[in-house]
This record gives sequence, structure tokens and C-alpha cells, in this order.
Amino acid sequence: MLNIKGHNAYSPCRSCKIKGVRDIGGAGTIYYTPLTTPNQPNQTRPSADPDNLPLCSHSDFIHAIKTMNNASTQTERDGIAKQCGIRGEPALRRVKSINYAICAPWEWMHLLLENVVPTLIKHWTGKFKGLDAGRESYKIMPEVWEKIGAETAAAVKEIPSRFVGVLPNIADNHASFTAESWGFWFMYIAPIVLQGRFLHSKYYTHACQLAGLMKLSIKLELIDKELKELCVGFVNWVEKYKK
Repeated sequence: MLNIKGHNAYSPCRSCKIKGVRDIGGAGTIYYTPLTTPNQPNQTRPSADPDNLPLCSHSDFIHAIKTMNNASTQTERDGIAKQCGIRGEPALRRVKSINYAICAPWEWMHLLLENVVPTLIKHWTGKFKGLDAGRESYKIMPEVWEKIGAETAAAVKEIPSRFVGVLPNIADNHASFTAESWGFWFMYIAPIVLQGRFLHSKYYTHACQLAGLMKLSIKLELIDKELKELCVGFVNWVEKYKK
């Protein structure tokens, strides 16, 4: 609807002007947006401050579209599109009352349930893109993860189906988890079955912090105090995650 590049673009965000970086050393072509710019040659992008991101405005969209339309060559147009992250005019361009910068909400399901939560599981089980734990110790031993899986499957037997469908053993069959499965497991079961399973409690606290923020963010109504809590909470969670 906004006709933007998407989350793996050089300018991936419809809300702010953060820029992406590539794995230059590994000849990577996909852009990512870490807060701290990797210490690699030819990486010139400044690190990002999540408390002070340069926000996009409606006029930024309008200016970028006009500049693209006035480009004399396709190469020039493509360069402008890359810098601003916009492909062209939005689908609802004739509706003048729409503010392009704030009209589209963030997509909670794919952002958290199909991305962040499964990625955390891969980290905890040592299966995330071949990375080890480095200086940290957040991995859960396979035999402990098996217990977590068994407890997950057993817990659902006592939960009415109106709340959640069947949850498979997460240790053996998490590939069949749906977004609903991930959401219910992480927000309501994980805080119980993960307690005491990490070598250090800070990883458990970190997981529970995210579960709490997710619960808060799906309330049907939010007051100003809760919005501020979400802003501060997500920034704090991401900074700890990156660390």
C-alpha cells in the first residue's frame, strides 16, 4: 500500500530514516539494521540511537516521490529509491487526508511471532545461522530442552481449546508451530517452563520482559503511560538482546 522497499532494503523503515548495512566481508547482499555499525572496512553508516531515531514525515514521502518522478534516467531514479526506500507512489495516493508516515501500523504477528520469538528459540538451542554463544551462556542443554518440550505438550491438555489449539512438543516439532502457537507459548507457557532452565537468570528475565511487552501491546486500549512503557521497554529489550 505504501509502495516501499521492505525490511531488507538499504532504507528499510517506513517510520524512521535508519539505514542498513551488509556483511561486506562475507560478500553479503542482504541489508540488516543493527544498532551498532559492524567494525568492518568501508562501513560508513553511523550507529543508531534507538531513543533518538530520525523519524520520517509525510513531507519526506512527498519530496522523495517528486524527486523520483523528476529523475532524468532510470539509474538516477533507482538511486533515489534506494536512498529513501520508496518504490513509487502509494496505492492510496489520491486520498489526500492520509499521512504516509503514520497511516500503516506495524505488523505484530510477523514481526514478533514469526521472527523474534522463533529466532530466540534458535539462539537458545544453538541453531541460529551457525553462531555459537560467544562470551555468553544462554544456550539450553538438549536434555533440558526435551523436558521443556514435554511440559509444553502436557500443559495444553489442561487448557481449553478456545485459548489455543494443540501445541506440539516444542523440542521435537516446533516447525509446525503457527503464529498463534508461538504467541500463546511465549506469553503464557514460556515464563513457567523456562524458569530455572538457564545457567544465568538474566536470560530468563530478558525473555519474560519481552513476554510482558507483547501482552501489553495487544491490549485493546492503551493509555499514555502504557505507550511510554512500551517505547522504553522495547528499546531496553533490544539493547540487551544486541549486547
